Amino acid sequence: KAAGAEIVEISLPHTKYALPAYYIVAPAEASSNLARYDGVRYGLREPGRDIVEMYEKTRAAGFGAEVKRRIMIGTYVLSSGYYDAYYLRAQKVRTLIKRDFEEAYAAGIDAVLTPATPSAAFGIGEKGAADPVEMYLNDIFTVTVNMAGLPGLAVPAGLDSQGLPLGLQLIGRPFDEETLFSLGQVIEQAAGRFAIGERWWA
Repeated sequence: KAAGAEIVEISLPHTKYALPAYYIVAPAEASSNLARYDGVRYGLREPGRDIVEMYEKTRAAGFGAEVKRRIMIGTYVLSSGYYDAYYLRAQKVRTLIKRDFEEAYAAGIDAVLTPATPSAAFGIGEKGAADPVEMYLNDIFTVTVNMAGLPGLAVPAGLDSQGLPLGLQLIGRPFDEETLFSLGQVIEQAAGRFAIGERWWA
């Protein structure tokens, strides 16, 4: 606001359905797209006694636990008897989420500002090992961008009371990344530079 932006509150009523819809659509797409990585034409190949064992060994060695989990969820929601109940319904929710953004942009909104995550950054390996759903819940503010097919940008916006990084997300109009970069620069300048402690990657 201090940099000249006009702040307008908007409503995106179908955003509350974005997380469950995303975790139906994304695993379904992963399952479908990763089916080709069977060791025959693409990717890693682990030898086996026959083609079935080769498939099993290749996919067991080539995919990590999270990828396997998403493939299994995706295969389930795309299977006969569940396709209409899960995948088709999630695609309809995706359309409603996209429409909410279209209406906001038609009303003159240039970009939507949201938190990037519901909490500050957490340590590597701190979440998700025992309960993957706990990790998925951290995506609540960012999955709408994927569902609506819009450009998004997360920028550092300060530190919490414990000195952990906080981020803000900007969601732009289709193909309007230029505006997001401009707005992101303003937010970064307003937040200033800050140290986040020891460099974990050093």
